[in-house]
Amino acid sequence: MSPTPPRVDRETVARLWLHRQGLAAPRGAIAPGRSAFRDHLLRTGGLQLDPINAVDRAHYLTLWSRFGSYDRRKIDRWSYRDGVAYEYWGHEASILPIEHLPLGLRRMRRFPPDNWRNAPWWQVYNVSSASKRRVLRRLRAEGPLESAHFERRPEKREAGDARPWGNDAMSLPKEDKRALQLMWHDGRVAVRTRRHFRRVFDLSSRVYPDTPAASVHAYHDSWLLTGLSGNGIASEAHLMNYITAPAPNAADRKRLIARNLKKKRIVELHVEGFRMPFYALAEHLELIDGLAPPRGTNLICPFDSLLWQRKRAEQLLDFVYRIEIYVPKAKRRYGYYALPILHDGRLVGRLDPKLHRDRSVLEVKSIHLEEGFEREARFERGLADALADLAEFCGATAIETPGAWRRALG
Repeated sequence: MSPTPPRVDRETVARLWLHRQGLAAPRGAIAPGRSAFRDHLLRTGGLQLDPINAVDRAHYLTLWSRFGSYDRRKIDRWSYRDGVAYEYWGHEASILPIEHLPLGLRRMRRFPPDNWRNAPWWQVYNVSSASKRRVLRRLRAEGPLESAHFERRPEKREAGDARPWGNDAMSLPKEDKRALQLMWHDGRVAVRTRRHFRRVFDLSSRVYPDTPAASVHAYHDSWLLTGLSGNGIASEAHLMNYITAPAPNAADRKRLIARNLKKKRIVELHVEGFRMPFYALAEHLELIDGLAPPRGTNLICPFDSLLWQRKRAEQLLDFVYRIEIYVPKAKRRYGYYALPILHDGRLVGRLDPKLHRDRSVLEVKSIHLEEGFEREARFERGLADALADLAEFCGATAIETPGAWRRALG
């Protein structure tokens, strides 16, 4: 008979999760040095990149929630110059630990995935071999280039650039720009750096260190092992979409879970209140008895790794979260870029900020607290401190808050 899986309660699962995410201690408890940056990447699996700049870039905000104010130039240097990290696909486009480059190389060798090849959208988006050769010739001859360098002149634009995509017609990037993107995915080109957040591409041989690709098994196992590193204790469903490269189907997920259970890399657990099995890395179970309760008041970026699997936040923290960036303004409930408020290990509300760079003002458009959560003085002080720290980090000299909160938040 198989041994009965150990039992843990939901609070323990949530507590370990926040510890693995670096969100269990007050913001700034860890100095934002090179080793702390590397440790964050290794524990969580990476930093998601996103172009929206309502307050600051997603990866900067994600690190601010852990480190407090820091020098962004150091993050850029560690990410692109000093070999601590590289940019590739992890959850989405992400800054990933350089130790995971062999996993990325395996994906590059298997790109495009089998389920893309016969998809109608792939037939539309894919490019000619001639286009790829043109891009590679230019990079060899001219050195690092941005995608804008591959725009055609207006008089040379080709008819037919607007093509059907699903049920809509959309304007696709010009062919050589698409070639650049596809060759980033397949590993022939790499992101050397970013300039005003625009990617600067180069030949991968000039960017990536010489290292072998991971095995196919190691690549698929990384979906499970990286997911458990960032989440602590998680069910199969809670790991889905945390890492999207690889993205195993249901049958593959079951096989790799069974394989890692057999190898004793992971342990099965029963979590009170859930019927499905949960899993953990064996070394994490040794930590749970000594974990301190989460403390502090913080603001969380919508693209934070804590929220990559939103069903998990709903089931473990009773917090339903949807990004409303793409929701029509009249239908938004909480705001364009609402930041979840984390207080003592609970997600207790949302705050919708907007940085007015021309006036150096951080505006708080609205604050919504979860039903049943009662404001108290320590929470208000913590939220005021988080806002002041965020304003300083973003270069704002003033904060505008809703009238009902003006006195509480100073």
